[in-house]
Amino acid sequence: MGKEPKIKIPIEVYQFFTNPGGHSLIVRGNAGTGKTTFALQTIEELSAIEKSFYHSTRVSDMSLLTQFGWLKDKMEGIERSDSFSNVQQSTPPAARRLGLSNLKGIKSVPLEVAKGGGLSISIGKDLGELEGLYQGIERHLPEKSLVVIDSIDALAEKYNISCSKLLSTIQCDIVEGYGSNVLFVLESSNMDLDYLGDGVVNFSRNEFNRRRIRELEILKLRGCEIQQPKYIFTLDKGRIQTFGYQRLLESQIPKTPWRSIPDINDRVSCGIKDLDATLTGGLERGSITLIELGQGVPTTVSNALESSLVTNFIALGRGVLWVPMRKASADIVRARIAQSIQAEEFDHLVRIPEKADQITSVGASYVLPIEGASASFDFKWQNIEFSLATSKKPLLTVMGFDTMHSLYGNDICDQLMDFLALVRRNQGIFVALAPTSSASTSRLEDLATTRLKIDRIGGTVLLYGEEPFTECYALNFDQKEVGGSVSLTPIL
Repeated sequence: MGKEPKIKIPIEVYQFFTNPGGHSLIVRGNAGTGKTTFALQTIEELSAIEKSFYHSTRVSDMSLLTQFGWLKDKMEGIERSDSFSNVQQSTPPAARRLGLSNLKGIKSVPLEVAKGGGLSISIGKDLGELEGLYQGIERHLPEKSLVVIDSIDALAEKYNISCSKLLSTIQCDIVEGYGSNVLFVLESSNMDLDYLGDGVVNFSRNEFNRRRIRELEILKLRGCEIQQPKYIFTLDKGRIQTFGYQRLLESQIPKTPWRSIPDINDRVSCGIKDLDATLTGGLERGSITLIELGQGVPTTVSNALESSLVTNFIALGRGVLWVPMRKASADIVRARIAQSIQAEEFDHLVRIPEKADQITSVGASYVLPIEGASASFDFKWQNIEFSLATSKKPLLTVMGFDTMHSLYGNDICDQLMDFLALVRRNQGIFVALAPTSSASTSRLEDLATTRLKIDRIGGTVLLYGEEPFTECYALNFDQKEVGGSVSLTPIL
């Protein structure tokens, strides 16, 4: 994990607002979809480079602070536009207020009469809050500002102006005239105003396998490439956090010596702290766990799950029988975790089955020669126990069922029944990683005491439990104090 804070909004939106010139973004969606949280998060992300103004006709400061507690530390960088409603300038830049003048019913330049206190009098319709918004921006010119109007519907209703007319006025004056950025929040997902904005983002709540997920879709961003049109996001802890391709790069996490996660209340850790929390502390002794991998789940994810499980068991001095996914050789997986664990510990505590005629590391203690004809013959519990006799208990068996199928065929579950029975009887732990398309998946579902599923929606990988039943968690990589670098964030 780098020193710089991660951007929580989509990178495309951040780049859109930081491009030269002014830009307008329409954020639309039904009530409760996360639009206000997104608007406030955008202000925070851009606070270092742009002055921000937040205008809300229907929400008070107290309500905002109650709902978004984290705002208390950020209020100095955010100004409510209505605080400028009584501020006057001696010489406002009238040439840039043509749209506002038209709204007020003034056909020419507003009449400004200077009194003793510098009072400005504009003849026309009173648009106090809107004028205050203009004045706030003008105070900071030529610096670029970010204006959030939440919502444009409420402001238009207050002044009895159509949304389209108000939006086009602000686009003309503030975006094009002042060169500032504006984020318009709409109270519905109606697309009738899309043509007036430079960018459009739609927010929605959807159901995925009986669980709620939140999605935002980037429909357009003028002048910007949209690499990921759809994002899953969460409102965990009152903040918005989006998840995408850039958060699935495990290579960005520096490799460090492994710091093990101990057992909690007789539960055995998966090697991933967040995953342990979803399973009430970890895996039970004598359990069978199925991790089902959906279509499109990146290799980095399955590799990280395997490696974290195995490495934590090694770090605790426990024995491991490991059949890696994708027919990875013993040497490849040994090298994969070499920076996290001592080679001597791996060699002593891990056994990786390989067909006798395909062994590349002849004589290596971590290679377990097998014939590859019958799993019931190759995997005998007493043989595994003998090979790992000096290791601590419980013993872990991790099997990639794509590899097992390629070795033993579609009836692999039948061939393993005796082995699985002895794993449970001897309080071992069995973890199967199987693609959804695997012929054994439905059979493993019946046998498993714990069932986890991993799916991919767009650029987001989701993990959720079927047994026990859990909500969806977004899976990404982040450096942890202990265990593996897999991070799980609830989709709330």
